[in-house]
Amino acid sequence: MKNIVVFLGPAGSGKTSLTAAFGRWLKAKMLIPSTYVNLDPGVEYLPYRPDVDVRDYVTVEKVMQDYKLGPNGALLKSAEIACKHLPEIREKVEKYPSPYVLVDTPGQMELFLYRDFGPRFVEEFREVGYIIGVVILDPTLVAKAHDVVSLKLQAMIVSLRLGIDAIPVVNKADAQTFNPRLLTDAAYLREQLAGTKGLSSEISERILELLDEYRLAIRIPLISSITGQGLEELYDLLHEIFCACGDLT
Repeated sequence: MKNIVVFLGPAGSGKTSLTAAFGRWLKAKMLIPSTYVNLDPGVEYLPYRPDVDVRDYVTVEKVMQDYKLGPNGALLKSAEIACKHLPEIREKVEKYPSPYVLVDTPGQMELFLYRDFGPRFVEEFREVGYIIGVVILDPTLVAKAHDVVSLKLQAMIVSLRLGIDAIPVVNKADAQTFNPRLLTDAAYLREQLAGTKGLSSEISERILELLDEYRLAIRIPLISSITGQGLEELYDLLHEIFCACGDLT
């Protein structure tokens, strides 16, 4: 059975660059080869060579031409077409001996998460191995305590929607100035929430209580695809879940 890592996040969060960086790190530091899978039918450039590419079956550009659709409509139609080819994509992936499969999802997160594409992918690939989602945000979206709770909640939504474990991470840690204690110090995060009055603070505190109750208070790695910061910690988190022998809190 393979270890399948699915990178998800909003446009601009660095899914593709992190997919490439983590694959390079696995090979250089752990001597583990990876199978790269691109599921974005609209991407024009990739910093890695995909072993399996959804663009062999559908591209946004061709869908726009064939169906006379605009960019948004073509993206939706492309995801619909891609779903039909998931069995073929799975068969290709299974032929590679690599223990890790790194899956780069569409730039528009909603195409994978809130349409049939993501759930159908998970259903198809459960036969191939264990699937973990890596939910990515950049530092500009985690400047406040409430933002960090939102990231944790987004990881929970991915778990609920796709039925997989999900790890929240912050990418581009080298490029922005922010307060890392909000991500690494749970007591400090709660202190900051308690010091802010209002309904949003109360809701955030309750969400954290719920995450703790179900042991979903996963630590959040600070990652840089450029410098390699945090890639080892990401690997450790993934390894703990794959092996089912770690404490994510």
